[in-house]
Amino acid sequence: MRISIVFVLLLLSTITQLRAQFGFVQVKGRVVDEEGLSLPYVNISLKEDRSIGTYSNSLGEFEIHLSTSANTDSLVFSSIGYENTVIGIGSVQSSAISIILKSKAYILNEVVITPDTATAIVKRGIDLLRKNLASENNILQGFYREVIRSNNTYDRLIEAAVDVFDKGYTTPKKEHDATKDHDLEFKIREIRKSNDYQDLDWEQSIMNYIKPRNGLYGSIESLFFNDYIRNNGAYYNLLMNAPINEDFFKHSLLTVDSMINYENEPVWCIGIQHQPSIASGQLLPYGTIYIRSRDYAIIQMTFETRVNPRAISDFSVPDERFLHKTIIKYREYHGKMYLSLLYRKSFRFSVNSAKSRKARAAGKRDGHLFYELLFVTNEIITEKDKVSAFKRKERITKNIDLYSATWNYNEAFWKNYNAVNERPLAPNAKKDIERESALDEQFKKNGSNP
Repeated sequence: MRISIVFVLLLLSTITQLRAQFGFVQVKGRVVDEEGLSLPYVNISLKEDRSIGTYSNSLGEFEIHLSTSANTDSLVFSSIGYENTVIGIGSVQSSAISIILKSKAYILNEVVITPDTATAIVKRGIDLLRKNLASENNILQGFYREVIRSNNTYDRLIEAAVDVFDKGYTTPKKEHDATKDHDLEFKIREIRKSNDYQDLDWEQSIMNYIKPRNGLYGSIESLFFNDYIRNNGAYYNLLMNAPINEDFFKHSLLTVDSMINYENEPVWCIGIQHQPSIASGQLLPYGTIYIRSRDYAIIQMTFETRVNPRAISDFSVPDERFLHKTIIKYREYHGKMYLSLLYRKSFRFSVNSAKSRKARAAGKRDGHLFYELLFVTNEIITEKDKVSAFKRKERITKNIDLYSATWNYNEAFWKNYNAVNERPLAPNAKKDIERESALDEQFKKNGSNP
């Protein structure tokens, strides 16, 4: 069959390069397609050192801080379905750069595409995780963002520089308790936080005190628990998650939708839909898994649990038809795949009962809390001497409330840090969180200076 694969124009516009006084280069801009539409979550890395990188944000904007020694290197922009674009860092000035890529057609061998074909491809990808994922100790240095929303109002923001210590992938055991994954350990290097405007009832406040939790790790709601590729041994429950295991295959109808390009290699595009037998159910799975055909490496997965249009749910994300949506991306470094991005938007198991009852009586909806969580890997560290320097005593050994814990605010650190440039926030989020003062003022107020 013939599949036309479009290698879409990547237009990198309004790029500036600022050489600061402290030995780093700041490059920032925006990634769009040939029609001028923003391309979110595009991978951006150094050509000569693919361990260092970041992503464009949800608006296609990006900002990356590099050592001045990187002037002789280049930035590689890559995203599934698009051809790589390479920009020489030393040549980037205050001007627009456009690269036009024409469409290209692939003629594939005639094969019979069935759900069994798609399922076999995905199962092969899972079987080969022990070969494709890193098996040795490594550290992912990255940026974490946690936003809490109360129905239509944004109430709290946390941003942190995080080290993730990974002991290497092993075949996971089926497990419901997220706190029992000891292959990953976490260290908070720096943190900054806004004011907290959540309106919690007494029950919520007591539960938060008795059983503290955060969006990073340690609970079924947390970000790293919902890496469905690596954590495929987790308990499958469509209400909460969708790890790729036998239960996932039982509940999902998989189809080979197309073969597209990534890093100049063909990638299977496997669609996820609900089985016809559950078409009348309240919750329906949808998504896509991208698997490199050469070695069955799983590059990316997007998944959401949608609410059936015929059903009504208080827990669906405001202005959306899903309970939770997750994006998982991996990138290759020295022949192994490493987590490069985790994004999740979902409801929280937390309700202000009084507000909810009052709203229901008036035919409205209120009192529910929602998460928007993001982790982006800025650097992959595999050198044994650097990995061994990750001191055990500095690791977080139990689930804690990141907001309530005492942290210093290091303003100088954040000025030079590779944060995904999500600020300014969406207008409504910025307005909500800055209801009393600017974010920078809140960061200073809510963290003691070191």
